[in-house]
Amino acid sequence: MRDDALMEELATALRAADPVPPGLVEMGQAIYTWRLVDAELAELSSPVAAGPLVRADEVAALRDLAFQTESGLVIELGVSGDALLGQLDPPAEGEVRVVTGAGPGPGLPVDEVGGFRISPIPPGRFRLHFRGGGLNVVTTPIYWGGTHDE
Repeated sequence: MRDDALMEELATALRAADPVPPGLVEMGQAIYTWRLVDAELAELSSPVAAGPLVRADEVAALRDLAFQTESGLVIELGVSGDALLGQLDPPAEGEVRVVTGAGPGPGLPVDEVGGFRISPIPPGRFRLHFRGGGLNVVTTPIYWGGTHDE
């Protein structure tokens, strides 16, 4: 069978399929969010004072946001060029994932001093999910809608 004929057959089959019932996609997306139900929530606490964020191999010149959990973990975030640099306090090694509407991204390392780097900064709305060292923490949503001039 030629590629064109196969493609036409597939297109015909797809046109004949029933449409997705209204609300089914939204229901599936809502159910998918329950995968983080056991994670502790880190809420935006406040902008933090200027000062360096430490990472084993890099330092950000500013701190823009801080998230805090009920158990006392603080997640500080700063923008440095096209990267989001972060620090866990108290420090904990593990991994962080950027979670967007499309789902979680790959795990990125959190080093021995609790530092991590996300580059490029994800556009739009996202959360950060931390695991390791006894952590299972997800931030409230973060919205990145622009650029940062250094």
